[in-house]
Amino acid sequence: MTLKPRRVSLAVAAALLVVLGLRAAPGQAQFGAALPQYAGKPVSYWHDLLAEHLDKDTDEDKEECRRAAQALGQLGESAKGAIPRLVQALQSPSVEVRGFAVDALGRIRLEPQTVVPAIVAEADLAPGHINYAPLAPFRCLAARALGRFGPDAAAAVPMLERALKNEDPLYRVQAAWALWNIAQHPQAIPMLLAAVKSSDADAGFEAVLALSQLGADAQSAAPDLIQALNHPDADVRRAAASALVPLGVSHLEAVAQRLSQDGFSSPAAAAYVLGQFLDYLRPTVFYHPQMDAQNLAAASRPVVRVAAPALVRLLGHSDPEVRQTAVQSLAQMGLLAAPFLLQSLQGDDAAIRPAAIDALTRLEDHLPETSPANPGMAVITARLIPPLLELMKHSEPQVRRAAYRAFATFSLGAEGRAAEPLLRSALRDQDLAIRRFAFEALQQLDQP
Repeated sequence: MTLKPRRVSLAVAAALLVVLGLRAAPGQAQFGAALPQYAGKPVSYWHDLLAEHLDKDTDEDKEECRRAAQALGQLGESAKGAIPRLVQALQSPSVEVRGFAVDALGRIRLEPQTVVPAIVAEADLAPGHINYAPLAPFRCLAARALGRFGPDAAAAVPMLERALKNEDPLYRVQAAWALWNIAQHPQAIPMLLAAVKSSDADAGFEAVLALSQLGADAQSAAPDLIQALNHPDADVRRAAASALVPLGVSHLEAVAQRLSQDGFSSPAAAAYVLGQFLDYLRPTVFYHPQMDAQNLAAASRPVVRVAAPALVRLLGHSDPEVRQTAVQSLAQMGLLAAPFLLQSLQGDDAAIRPAAIDALTRLEDHLPETSPANPGMAVITARLIPPLLELMKHSEPQVRRAAYRAFATFSLGAEGRAAEPLLRSALRDQDLAIRRFAFEALQQLDQP
């Protein structure tokens, strides 16, 4: 599952730059050079370009201003000399030019005593003002820019507090994010959580993105982020998953429990979250060198009892994205997922076999560096041999092939010699792949 940016159509391509930190033009600032550049041009070039076109009103002039402001923002502190021009651009007749200018000022983050009042003057309009409605997108960008200044933008707090009651949900979200950055404002996180739970998909999406930038301070939002994994909007679900993962594996059981109870109408995002948690637990816990069988059983209990069965069920889901996410998440679980996958191959549900085989194959990328990884995993590995022997005799060729491949890939130790007669017989199998895997498995058994 990948996090996809929302498609927006307002006259602010800059909004995506602000919220997602994307770069819209080729090239990047070279901060290590004597003369910092963007897209191969120095600061002076972009400053002069902005100055040349700022007071002109053709579409071409506006485009050049947008390019210049964007470049200056990406150049950051090295564009300090352009601040007066960018402040002047805040009064441009073009909403888009204003948007790129305020974004650039927020990225440069210098001279707050001048810049912050200038931004507030342009954004803090009464609802009856002639420019109030046209500047709605600009206000969102302005709030975001003010938040980038942190405590240096304290003068903007009164305006941002009023914004929390604004009719525009996107403006409320950006104001809440800014208030948190500036003053750890007590109303900030509750406002963001309210937006996450609202029916407004755009506000919910940006609220989740804002929460994802709060780090450990977003822990209190975890239950709401889990709830957002079930949001009707796919982008909100993906954003919630991305925000939830950094909050830690302590939330694995809550996600897995809800997934096991069919608590997600579209469970791809929840399956993705579990995969990311498992990707962390696999090397740090499941494969830890000193993990014995008793401690491994205790550490993996929520995974074995809830998460793994829930993910296996998704292998037969009608949505291809859900199936593929479950496949990848089970693979990220490592060898601990192998018993569940082998059991699914032994079952009567032929519909899930292709996905189970896919997961078993991808699991090879997540094997421990040494075998056995620890005493606990040695017990797990030994238990794989009986079901593998049965599957190596399966009536379906793809299942037999997968079993031989797993036997050859997993380091099964001395216990694997129980399969030696079957492996030698398989050297004459009609299936070339089975012959090759049998040969590789026998070579492993012959190693001291």
